[in-house]
Amino acid sequence: MPGRSIAGLVRALRRLARDRAGVAYIEMALVAPVLLLMYCGAYVVSDMVTCGRKVSLTARTVTDLTSQYGSVSTANLVAVMSNSAYVLAPYNSANAGLRISEVQVTDDSHAKVIWSKTQNAPALAVGTVVNLPTKLAPPLMVPSSSNNQTGGYFIMGEISYAYTPAFGTGWLPSPNLYNRYFMLPRMSSSLACSDC
Repeated sequence: MPGRSIAGLVRALRRLARDRAGVAYIEMALVAPVLLLMYCGAYVVSDMVTCGRKVSLTARTVTDLTSQYGSVSTANLVAVMSNSAYVLAPYNSANAGLRISEVQVTDDSHAKVIWSKTQNAPALAVGTVVNLPTKLAPPLMVPSSSNNQTGGYFIMGEISYAYTPAFGTGWLPSPNLYNRYFMLPRMSSSLACSDC
């Protein structure tokens, strides 16, 4: 009896190996989850890149608008930051932390904060030292005691955005996107803030 059951099992396995009915269904069942995962991953990566571009554009716009004032008040800065939601759309501006500051160059790679205003982010204290990008400040903006030259001024706009994927939260990355821009004040050498 045991020999027969083994022989029957072998025959059944041979028949199963030759049987091609339903192969496409099995292949599809194996491949479909991989294809779905690839599609979802590509969508999330594409959406994250688009959000990153919007974050960069928002930082640039906030800095650019602020640099066009001759002098500012807290109300002006609040209006600029509030209207940044239009640039960031369709992404939720509640997830964005904005900061606009004026900094004065102290040497070729550092500056100190003169004033800072924020929305959904911590403000920088006056006098806080900020690292400048390499070669941002030309020699004419770096203070020099030999010719009584004071440091030049920049408007610094910063944004951080807590990106959350549309789906797959927990197993897909949720990075914190960040960007900052430096621009010169356009109407004067420095941008005075009346009530900062």
